[in-house]
Amino acid sequence: MKKTSIVLLSAVALFALNGCGGPESSPEAKTYSKTAGEVYTQSCYKCHGDKAEGLTEKKTPPMNDRQAGELELDLYDVKNDGINQSSGTEHDKMAHNMQKLLQKGYDYDPKAMAEYIEKNFYKMPPKTAPVAETPAAH
Repeated sequence: MKKTSIVLLSAVALFALNGCGGPESSPEAKTYSKTAGEVYTQSCYKCHGDKAEGLTEKKTPPMNDRQAGELELDLYDVKNDGINQSSGTEHDKMAHNMQKLLQKGYDYDPKAMAEYIEKNFYKMPPKTAPVAETPAAH
């Protein structure tokens, strides 16, 4: 009885988990008409700056201060109308703008865009020099 229950439970779990996942788990990969670089240089730079530094006059955040994994979560949220909120930030305004951009053909893969931004613009925080130890006075 115990062995049968474990096998049955495993089978149910396998079938249940098989249906989980987002678009990434789809067997058909989506193709995009533009590369992440083309989308950024033709559209995103207008608000986020030439080097993803953000523009204070437009009140847009920098994107060059985060690595690809964190950016991917933000970009996924923006493309999904801020519904997932996987990054825990608010994206209402950009989610609205994203719908307009999608209508104009500026669709992108969040992972590819995040990798593009990190590769081309990531600005690591400056490292602080180690504090030299002074010899103890005797």
